[in-house]
Amino acid sequence: MIHNSKERLIDPFDNIKYGDVSDEDITHFVGGHNLPIRVESIGITHPNPDYYIERKHSDYFIFEYILSGVGHIVCDGKEYTVNAGDMYILPYGSTHKYYAEKSDPFEKIWINVHGNIIKTVMRAYSIDGKVVFKNSGCKALFYELFHIAENTSFNDDICYTVADIIFRMINKVAQSENTKSHVSSVAKQAKIMLDDNLYGNITVDKIAETLVVSKAHIISEFKKYYGVTPYVYYIENKLNVAKDMLATSSMRISEIAETLGFCEQNYFSSLFKKKVGVSPDAYRKQIR
Repeated sequence: MIHNSKERLIDPFDNIKYGDVSDEDITHFVGGHNLPIRVESIGITHPNPDYYIERKHSDYFIFEYILSGVGHIVCDGKEYTVNAGDMYILPYGSTHKYYAEKSDPFEKIWINVHGNIIKTVMRAYSIDGKVVFKNSGCKALFYELFHIAENTSFNDDICYTVADIIFRMINKVAQSENTKSHVSSVAKQAKIMLDDNLYGNITVDKIAETLVVSKAHIISEFKKYYGVTPYVYYIENKLNVAKDMLATSSMRISEIAETLGFCEQNYFSSLFKKKVGVSPDAYRKQIR
């Protein structure tokens, strides 16, 4: 089922830019549109100093494992360098670019996969928002995926097997990350409360009252372990959910705002445009 990619894919919406992607073995999958996890493609990228891919908006999750060499990633404005043994996950909806180090181009094995359940599981394991997982130990799991692609290109044939492998990957890297990080109890409890109230409203003052600590201490601890303030984390997650709703549902803007706990549609629309760069309505038209 695997074929070699000798030309750039057609992109009528000008969402993707490519460098030299001729040295890739790829299987594109079909069917399975009602499945909770659906594979778009699985492949191997062989070393090529001119390789890069850039997306304005990713339509799926991208899981990649570095077999050898060096690569670079820019995801939602943050830059990373990856080496052999590293794995990275580029989330649905992200703006990103990844490219080979010219003097030592990476070789990588990867899967592009649809499924909002992936975001839910990553959030439950407290690794949502993390992109690179050093020394991931997931090489064998990626080869399991690649061997699947050697035998079929139908999602209905492989949906349960792929879901099992994806969840094992997430479990493996989450266990490693959470063991290393030793997130403080205050930061962890604050994150849980923010995640639990994604479709409602909660303030840092309320969290401080519940945890019986100062507001300043919560902000300090949260930023120390998660890199942003609780407010920024909360708003970014709400807007990520809003993006999903705009892309996959027919809900009115006012309904989305109300569902996510925004008191006024105008405030939601203004905040969305400020953070995303376009209005909710323009975003929906652009994605569709």
